[in-house]
Amino acid sequence: MRPVTVSVMEPEEVTRLARRAIAVLAAHGPGRSDGMARRLIQMSDAFISSDETQRHEVLLRLRQDGVSNEDLVDHLVPAVARLMGERWFADEISFAHVTIGAARLQETVRALGRRNEADAERAVLLVVPRAEHHTLGTFVLADQLRRRGVAVDIAVDRHPRQLAELMRKRRYHMVGITASGRRTLASVKELVDIIRSTVTRVTPVIIGGPVLDKDLDVLALTGADHIARDAASALMKCGLEQTGKRTLSMTNSNRTGNGVTGGEG
Repeated sequence: MRPVTVSVMEPEEVTRLARRAIAVLAAHGPGRSDGMARRLIQMSDAFISSDETQRHEVLLRLRQDGVSNEDLVDHLVPAVARLMGERWFADEISFAHVTIGAARLQETVRALGRRNEADAERAVLLVVPRAEHHTLGTFVLADQLRRRGVAVDIAVDRHPRQLAELMRKRRYHMVGITASGRRTLASVKELVDIIRSTVTRVTPVIIGGPVLDKDLDVLALTGADHIARDAASALMKCGLEQTGKRTLSMTNSNRTGNGVTGGEG
């Protein structure tokens, strides 16, 4: 019996991510699309391999081909994460491989990603509730937001009391919470209630993730202010969006990781 903590991904989403990643690879070197697809599989194999050299060689080749850190974080990492999930679902690799591979992808995002700007005027808190178990998409999203000049803190698996203490120490302009399905919403509601009782100023709370694809009234069930499927719309709803910026997908990497506030989750 497969673990129920990993949500099934829609085939259309797999195709969309793969096409985007293949387009990035094709833009930096010759080759047919099927050859580019094989490169994604090779990346997947490298990140689940116990041989660390394989991962370094894959990343080195991407740099030599001219692939930027931004394209790697925004497009290739999510596509490889999704591919791992699909390969597990097809029984090509084990769940242990998926878990290890996702952790290594997250480590890569953290290593390549932009750090918080000390003088950033806008601060966002991204929360992965205790009922959620994957965080790769959250770190991808955090890096995207930081590139927009937003300071980002991430709270993973925090007790509500710890979250309250965190919010008392720093002023946040938005709190984004991810939810993959109905089972997470009770935890989300508890977090929203804690935020409301802790923060005296108005701090908008936005919910995103695969739960938005369910036939559920997420706002009524959680008490949050907004739902959002991408970073740009979330920032806009909070009055934080800057004009002239490209849209960022607030994505999940389920089956291998949760995006914090919407989109692919």
